[in-house]
Amino acid sequence: MKFTGERFVPSESGEIRQEHIHRYAWARDFVAGKRVLDVACGEGYGSIMLAECAAAVVGVDVSGDAIEHAKQSYRQPNLTFMRGDAAALELPSASFDVVVSFETIEHLVAQEAMLDGIRRVLAPDGLLIISSPNKKVYSDLAGHHNEFHVKELYFDEFDELLKSKFAH
Repeated sequence: MKFTGERFVPSESGEIRQEHIHRYAWARDFVAGKRVLDVACGEGYGSIMLAECAAAVVGVDVSGDAIEHAKQSYRQPNLTFMRGDAAALELPSASFDVVVSFETIEHLVAQEAMLDGIRRVLAPDGLLIISSPNKKVYSDLAGHHNEFHVKELYFDEFDELLKSKFAH
């Protein structure tokens, strides 16, 4: 897949590559033997990393092209890719032990709906691993403007949003 700025692709190098690969590498310790949902999996590079140690991984992305690329590029018996909307997950309730979603929520206006769906598909003792760029650092101080970010959050806003949906 070609890098457009909307989704990371592993052919990119430099800081963006380090940040994206590192997130998934870090998350691997939390998914060993677990049922995992990768929300906004993009072209699939992170899902395959998680599938190397998870019991099962489902990668979901809104882009049909990204999902087709993932299905062709990353094959493992415990790995499935499907098209889906992060703000309207069509998956069974309580079906995942861990949900990961890296650098997704800032792409959505329906952020609360995304978190409600994640909460619904997580098992009762499930774990959410989520990241979003801090608007103060990413945009205000660094001067970045990402045309695909529709609702960036300051740390306090992100923290409050998460606390409104999850007890811990």
